[in-house]
Amino acid sequence: MCAESTLMARRAIEVLRSGVPNRDAVRQLPVFQGDVTQKLTELVWEMQESATAGEESARSMIISGAFGAGKSHLLEYLRHQALEQGCVCSHLVISKETPLFDSLKLVRAAAETAKLPEVGGMSGRAIPEILFSKRLDPTKWSRLYQWVHEQPGLGDRVAPVFKVLEERPAGIDEFLDKVAWEWSGYPMKVTDIRTALKDIDQHKAYQVRTITQKALGDCLWRLLPRLFHAAGYSGWVVLIDEVELILRYSKLQRAKSYAQIAKLSGVIKDFRMCGFLPVFSVTDDFWGYADDNLHDFEIPVWLQGREKYGDAELARCAEAGMKLLRRPRALRPPREDELGELKERVRHLHSEAFGWEAPQVREREALSSRSVREHVKSWIAEWDMMLLYPDYRTSIVIDEVPQEYSEDEDLSSETSARDIVD
Repeated sequence: MCAESTLMARRAIEVLRSGVPNRDAVRQLPVFQGDVTQKLTELVWEMQESATAGEESARSMIISGAFGAGKSHLLEYLRHQALEQGCVCSHLVISKETPLFDSLKLVRAAAETAKLPEVGGMSGRAIPEILFSKRLDPTKWSRLYQWVHEQPGLGDRVAPVFKVLEERPAGIDEFLDKVAWEWSGYPMKVTDIRTALKDIDQHKAYQVRTITQKALGDCLWRLLPRLFHAAGYSGWVVLIDEVELILRYSKLQRAKSYAQIAKLSGVIKDFRMCGFLPVFSVTDDFWGYADDNLHDFEIPVWLQGREKYGDAELARCAEAGMKLLRRPRALRPPREDELGELKERVRHLHSEAFGWEAPQVREREALSSRSVREHVKSWIAEWDMMLLYPDYRTSIVIDEVPQEYSEDEDLSSETSARDIVD
């Protein structure tokens, strides 16, 4: 037994014990969700075809399952699948730092976690790797350059940057670093862009302006997929986990979150993207709580009744996002034979991790829920005790911890979308 395989097995067992999957666990354990993985393959192929044609389209996938049913494990598997299909892939979790209603913070998290396929020797942060690699396809770059200059709202911020990148003056590396940060959600100063334009004698050709946080976020969601495709990748797949946390937002923030789902999915005609595929993960009790406790089905009418600027558009987008979220691809519980295969693989991992032959353990009647996590953690707990105390026979008690969806002031705090970035 080699040290590397033992270390891998031990890492896998530790993350399975904690209930948070990593790549070691995903490599070793099956997901039993062939319809979902096949659907992702189809969507990636469609995304690549439309990106090659330069077409914007509506495309997304929403998966749902009970707490502990294996959603995070499946998303990690889908991440590897997307990378193998030549996509740039991001995996982010909705949290206080990454609220779904904040376009800039969301794209910032997606950019920071963006991983490139392991081809061509590139690694690290995706955006600077692409900008510094000089491997952009000339034809695709030319098409992207033209698209940027034709788009309303991009001419004041992105078009002048592209002009500098096209000319590549002396000292371009320092400017590239600033561009990489801006395109990762951390804006550079307007004076930096104006100075770079002056260096190529184009400062009179472009009017560089400040931009709002929301506008910058929306701009990057549309720009980055096209940039990745111009760099030779199939597109950008963004996996968004724990969407159910939006139930802890205020009513207006939930409306903005539903609207964000619609925009990223491309169902809003004036915000469609090219070469982009979002995958959302949500618990299967989401709408039971959202409708029965929060009455979110009333949100579009509530927004219309406020009669505030922008609320009519927000109501339309929120309603579209709610419709999408009501039609998820539900995870199915594993069959008895699949559960048996999973159990055997975990037993093998535990044996390799701790240098023993883990015995077969009897399934308990108490473990009758749909939670795969419940089964896995109970097996590991029993093997742990048997390893330490061979003559001891465990008695495992399962307590269900109800999900907490009450509004959280810390989670729902936000920065005004009207804040200006330089």
